[in-house]
Amino acid sequence: MMQRIIQGLPPSFHESFFPNRRHLAALLKLAIQRFEGTIDSISAESGIPTGKSSGKVLPHLKYAHSMGLVGAPLPTDGLYRLELTPLGRTFCVEDPLLHEPLTQLIMHLMLSRPIGGASAWHVLFGRSRLALGLCASVDAATAFLSQELGNSSALPGPIFSTYREEISLARTGVLTVDKESFARQPLPSRPEYYWAFAFCLLTYWEQTASDARQLSLADLEARCGFLEVSGWNERQVDDFLVWTVEQGITGVDRQTGTPLIMRIKRSDELITQIYSDLL
Repeated sequence: MMQRIIQGLPPSFHESFFPNRRHLAALLKLAIQRFEGTIDSISAESGIPTGKSSGKVLPHLKYAHSMGLVGAPLPTDGLYRLELTPLGRTFCVEDPLLHEPLTQLIMHLMLSRPIGGASAWHVLFGRSRLALGLCASVDAATAFLSQELGNSSALPGPIFSTYREEISLARTGVLTVDKESFARQPLPSRPEYYWAFAFCLLTYWEQTASDARQLSLADLEARCGFLEVSGWNERQVDDFLVWTVEQGITGVDRQTGTPLIMRIKRSDELITQIYSDLL
């Protein structure tokens, strides 16, 4: 079995701050205008606090990038140019305050990508099921993250508070946390959410196996880990795959014993559909 490549933000990128939706929404508002400025001027315009040595602006720029909402925060002469991605533009139109559970689920899934997301998120949600199961102690999770990513004082960082705090991603419902332990919950198996989940699946696929138009389900999962991140059981995976076939997003050939999945659509072709089935 191939070892999945993880190329995400390093464990310390967040400087111990969890993603605050109010701050992320403020950055998106600036990115609509393609705002260009220093960390201080972004802070002044957005209201996101920043200090002399550290602050919340840069971690939130990195969160927004790893959630697929803005371009990479690479400064030129100390100036950051904020540009929306197609997904970021969709959020600005459909849910500018990032309040909807579906919006937060997409942010969670994008943050948990093996490539382009945040490495600690992918390890916890996409690689820990065998070692930790769906419920474990925070200490066990911290030990596993350290084993996978190297000992770091930044682990586990704000990953648990992200799903505990209402101002962050608590509405996803994917993680319940008490003082010493946590339990993972699967993504909701709701057909009105499937466009968004299919967009995320194709994004994972395009980033981890862009050359492959057809893969066995096992091989696709080995490369991208989307199904482990989803937390779904076999029945839920089947329901979702049947739906993607009905929508012409994928083709599934089950004659070989193991399902062969063919990628028919591209992720960017699904963006306009993400909110289309929400009532």
